[in-house]
Amino acid sequence: MFEHFVAYDLASGKELWRGSGPAGAALTQPLPNGVGILLVPQEVVMQIEIDLPALRTALMVGVDNAAERARARFITALPGQVGTYWMKAEVARRWLADNSASTVMLASEATARGMTIADLAAEVVANAEAWAFVADAIEGIRFTAKRAIAEAMTIGAIAEAAVVDWSVLDAPAA
Repeated sequence: MFEHFVAYDLASGKELWRGSGPAGAALTQPLPNGVGILLVPQEVVMQIEIDLPALRTALMVGVDNAAERARARFITALPGQVGTYWMKAEVARRWLADNSASTVMLASEATARGMTIADLAAEVVANAEAWAFVADAIEGIRFTAKRAIAEAMTIGAIAEAAVVDWSVLDAPAA
């Protein structure tokens, strides 16, 4: 596995040098004070000038992947499971509004967990509402970072914009 990297001035954000090597090569670079290093896709360093749009795109994908990891801290983030959560919440809301509504998506789980449909429906709706606040926070963080990456003009500024602090998700709700 090969990696590519760019060393840049932390103050100005300008490229100082670039390199490549086997995985881990960037970690072995002696960095003077005031110098940062950024792993980049090969296409970013293939021409004379650093391809800033390609760098932005790669780092935005990284933000999206980090957002998915953040989601996985709260839900089982698999496509089928996410759809199941959505369907259960819709069925639970309909059933709570009209107890004659279908209990498909609730009945088997209620039986398996030894719960009533009413208790499970209330739990599912409460979880869905709580998740909505977390999901909204994740989307806010994700789009703020992507906008900052898009607007950054130097390698350093782009790299800095791609550093996302997900710890706000750990804060207790206000």
